[in-house]
Amino acid sequence: MTDRPKHPEQLAFAAELRELRRSAPRKPTEEALARAVGCARSTVSAFLNGHRFPSWESASGLVKACGGDPAGWHERWLRASRAIEERKKDRAAEPDQDPEVSPLAPDAVGGALLAAHWYRDNREFYEAARACVLKARSEIRVTYTRRYPPSQYTTPASAEYFRAVLDWAEASSEDERSVRRIIGMPEHDGIADPDMLAWARGHHEDSRHILNYEANVLRWPAAADGLNMALIDDSVVFLAFSGGPRQRLNGFRVEDPVFMNYFSAYFDQLWAALPPLSAYLANGRG
Repeated sequence: MTDRPKHPEQLAFAAELRELRRSAPRKPTEEALARAVGCARSTVSAFLNGHRFPSWESASGLVKACGGDPAGWHERWLRASRAIEERKKDRAAEPDQDPEVSPLAPDAVGGALLAAHWYRDNREFYEAARACVLKARSEIRVTYTRRYPPSQYTTPASAEYFRAVLDWAEASSEDERSVRRIIGMPEHDGIADPDMLAWARGHHEDSRHILNYEANVLRWPAAADGLNMALIDDSVVFLAFSGGPRQRLNGFRVEDPVFMNYFSAYFDQLWAALPPLSAYLANGRG
């Protein structure tokens, strides 16, 4: 089950899981843990970072895969689970909590006052996005749904941004990291765009060794760019608008966990319904 905002007990339980993993004679990879638990690697990352609280079945699977004794962990899991549920009940019982009114703007019925950072062009947007990527703590979720592959956008800022995302995923760190990218594959009459397909093949070869990086494919028949987003950790949202001239792009950034929740829910819904890039390329599409 997913809990937002994260509870102290949830974060503490995740920290104990990370310490158990670190102390294992042979520290298991997230991929190995995902196979042991029977879930996606990104889900394992969410458990270890405290973004999600695992069911007992998932928790016991993680403990066992890290060389621990699940029986010795049940009581601490149960305490954390009960504490999280009690906090939920207390929050639901708080007076004057209208779900239609954001607590960020009590005088603005049905809305919230948000501060947006606006970017006028390709360079401004990608420089700001790259700076946030470099400061990310644990999770990056991005979409790329455009008519042309990244290799055909030649501004230095965009190239440095795309490189930074992979470098961040690959970097050695004590923190558990996860990057998930949704790649929109332009199609005409069910046939993938050859330039985008060639880029996707090369991208798969370049990134397949990065254990903290995953890509899924969204078939995109529209002759237009999609609305693209970059979701960083639990509060930073970048939205990009493009189209027309090949290099044209602008957008904005909002840093707010409530605003993030809407886009992260949409991203996760898409992600769950899409095939991995490797499967897309293997089944004859590529």
